[in-house]
Amino acid sequence: MKGRRLVLSYYKRKLYKGRSALARVVDFFALRLVMLCAAYLWFSTAVDSILMAIVLSATATLTASVAAELVKSIRMERFIARERRTLAAKLFRERLVQLTREEFFELVRGYVIEHEEEFDPECLVCTVQSAAPLSEDDVLRACRMAKTRGTDLVSIFTTSSVSREAGELAARIEGMEVGFVTADEITAHGEAKELLPGDEAIDAAVLAEAQRERERRKKSVSKPFERNRVRRYVFVSLGLFALSFFVEQALYFRLLSAACLSFGAIAWWLNSYAPREPLEN
Repeated sequence: MKGRRLVLSYYKRKLYKGRSALARVVDFFALRLVMLCAAYLWFSTAVDSILMAIVLSATATLTASVAAELVKSIRMERFIARERRTLAAKLFRERLVQLTREEFFELVRGYVIEHEEEFDPECLVCTVQSAAPLSEDDVLRACRMAKTRGTDLVSIFTTSSVSREAGELAARIEGMEVGFVTADEITAHGEAKELLPGDEAIDAAVLAEAQRERERRKKSVSKPFERNRVRRYVFVSLGLFALSFFVEQALYFRLLSAACLSFGAIAWWLNSYAPREPLEN
């Protein structure tokens, strides 16, 4: 249950561009308040009774809120499905990269046999196992190999995608016809489907990413109170306090000095006396 809440929170933060749950709650009530005020201004000019205007405004706001929540629910479902497809493709590419050269070549051989009508008998088939997109050097290497073997047809199978530069270079090379088969196309092959991650693998990957995101947020929150920042806060506090004697707005400088000293005290306490979770055996 905790894992499901963590995953759902991760999806929501990603859908709403990193906004926290508190920010989303504030946005929710602020928008409803604006809608209610706007509806009241509209209905107050249409009906004479203030009570009726309030009832109609509340009804309109509630109806709009229900419709908005329905749209948000549909949007969230589509977003989660899209994210899971993207993650499944990523896991599939990682599994392709981890295959041995012989295993990947056998996969390519099966794909060529299954799509025999798409490949000329004179075509040279090259394989590139790399997590990075296919590069210009990969294209040049395949073309040089094709020339040494006396053919002008090349098909490059890659475990990743094709970079824009590589595609443009392949189109510019005179006398060579270069084709690409990416990991997304290999997915449709029968034998390759066995490498497709199941729901359990996708759920585990999402949970791991959500936990990493949670740890990153924790570190970003605790970073201002790291042990090595105590001395900095004290120095800045003393500097601001000293400057307060030479400026007209001395009160503001001393308030800032006190704030810095407070931050330093909090950082010192967190690193010295704050309770910590016991280490696991």
